[in-house]
Amino acid sequence: MPTFKSTYNILTKQDEDEVFDPNWMDSPELVLPPTKEWDYKRPLTVEDVDIWEVLHEQGGGYGVYAAWLPYAEFYMVCAGTDLRNESRQINGVFYQGREIETFYGAGAQTRAYHFAKKIGITLPVYKTWVEKDKMWLFNK
Repeated sequence: MPTFKSTYNILTKQDEDEVFDPNWMDSPELVLPPTKEWDYKRPLTVEDVDIWEVLHEQGGGYGVYAAWLPYAEFYMVCAGTDLRNESRQINGVFYQGREIETFYGAGAQTRAYHFAKKIGITLPVYKTWVEKDKMWLFNK
């Protein structure tokens, strides 16, 4: 079952739970959080994304995430803990930021995959259906 996290829970307060509705477990079918398509009229930024699908997570601040709300070819790869900046305190607990790289638009999936591999994260590859009007995002 896929898991989802908010931008806040990835970049600011990493120890909180994923985006989850307890009623999702009441269904015999896979229930996903709501989403909407991004229109690509302007580049997407991390601040525009409310929910991310977790593709990979591990300790040390490493992770790979795909934009879910809004849904777009936009990936965020966390490449470890950001030790250059001061940690911040939230409710008496100190949190350290993460070093991130983002990949947007045509070819973003391939670029994110190669960057993740470069930092030691090997992601599984699956065949997926792409509608004809979205093929421009995946052509080389």
